[in-house]
Amino acid sequence: MIIDKRCVQQVLGSLVKRPQYLSEVDKYSFILTDFPSRFEKYIYTAINGLYKNGAPKIQIIDIENYLNADPSAKDSFKQNNGIEYLQDIVELSEAENFDYYYNRFKKLNLLKDLEKGGFDISEFYESNLAAANAQEVNEAFENLTIRDIVDSLRGKLVGFESKYTEKESNEIRTAFDGLEDVFENSSAGMDIGMPIQGHIFNMIIGGARLGTLTVRSSASGVGKTRTAVADACRLAYPVCYNQVRGEWEQIGSSEKVMLIITEQSFAEIQRMILAYLTGLNESKLRYGNLSEQENILFKQAIQIVKNYEENLIILRTPEPTVSGIKASVRENCILHNISYVFMDYIFVNPSLLREFQGFNIRNDEALLFLTTALKDLSGELDLCIFTSTQVNAKADSDKDIRNESVIAGSRAIVNKCDNGAVLSRPSKEDLEIISDITKSYQEPNMVTDIYKNRSGEYTNVRVWSYFDLGALRKQDLFVTNSKLEVIEDFYEQPDIQVVNFEDEEGNEVRNFIRGLNKND
Repeated sequence: MIIDKRCVQQVLGSLVKRPQYLSEVDKYSFILTDFPSRFEKYIYTAINGLYKNGAPKIQIIDIENYLNADPSAKDSFKQNNGIEYLQDIVELSEAENFDYYYNRFKKLNLLKDLEKGGFDISEFYESNLAAANAQEVNEAFENLTIRDIVDSLRGKLVGFESKYTEKESNEIRTAFDGLEDVFENSSAGMDIGMPIQGHIFNMIIGGARLGTLTVRSSASGVGKTRTAVADACRLAYPVCYNQVRGEWEQIGSSEKVMLIITEQSFAEIQRMILAYLTGLNESKLRYGNLSEQENILFKQAIQIVKNYEENLIILRTPEPTVSGIKASVRENCILHNISYVFMDYIFVNPSLLREFQGFNIRNDEALLFLTTALKDLSGELDLCIFTSTQVNAKADSDKDIRNESVIAGSRAIVNKCDNGAVLSRPSKEDLEIISDITKSYQEPNMVTDIYKNRSGEYTNVRVWSYFDLGALRKQDLFVTNSKLEVIEDFYEQPDIQVVNFEDEEGNEVRNFIRGLNKND
């Protein structure tokens, strides 16, 4: 049997040192049969179980305690001197060489399975070192990839495949198959996502729906980052202050959210969070001229963030890359059970270009790969992902509904998203045209052109809003078509209300709010 014990030990030792490899499922994958002995299977199971249950760092004692819960695993660990074994593999393993040992480990397992299945593997690897061609074959094996081996075998079968099998394999079902489930899920509101800010925008895209990618583009200074922070807060915190009523109230959800920032510091984002929660202008924190009441509100907001500390994590990555974003999102979403990800914005940067060095990749292609990674993650992990892009100079002069043509860098980005929108400031000309409409509303300072919407009927429409950039509070006012005519039959209602609290959690939120208002 083909076994390289040193290779197995290097893989296990590296996984103990850096279990985050387990979240990089596009690069690494393991099954129990990869490991030759029952004892090594137990070790892998413990490492995988600890990491998947929230342990980003693993100690030898953790593995021992994990296996002690199973009598068979405990006996195997003891009989194989588990502690000494783990100490040795951790000391001898080099996590930096993980790719080499992983690839060799998987190649050997592939050959083992092929041999077990009756395939002749002698052209790839010769376990009999006394064979005349052993050195030549085994040296060539070191440079082979799994794809090389599979392609070689497939090439031998291709003639038989074309002769004896159908060209395509399709799935067919009647229109009724699964239809009742679709109807019941839709009737129960299961196709509606949790609400973010702006009740009209929410209704158009169906809320923050899991498994989707939304791209919002705008020029600098319009509010890409603040929009993302505000929406992240709306999902993460079930409490915010109503400045009109003068009390804390239950607005928002209590979801697990990840915010990825690029240019901002943590302090800048934290000030935005406090501004959103209190409804007070962020500049008050910057200059420190607070009244007694404002001081109380900000301290209460800090209490809210502390109380829901696990609901919002922030990752700062100044130069995002495809591999880096994939690894970070997978690891954090698995460890922290996160369902919502906001990435400040995607852009071409030196690290992203270096990632594709030698492949003659254009800037627009690099951006497309990054967008594709986000879309793939949304489907793979059932995430709702929002991100943004910059716009080009054409956006300012565009009089029609702004669409993918104004996206800076790569128009192909829109092919990967489920929802596409462009944020801008209303022009003086636009405000004059809609002046009769705005008599019934506050004058808008933001317009959202929605040019792509896979989940609903409304595309090529404009949502007019007022967005307080200082307090990060947004209110949708009305929606028009491309001719700036109000869509009269648009079904207006308050924000989408999707209750995601269990009774006990709902009571905790209400009691928490009562405590805040009592101390106000």
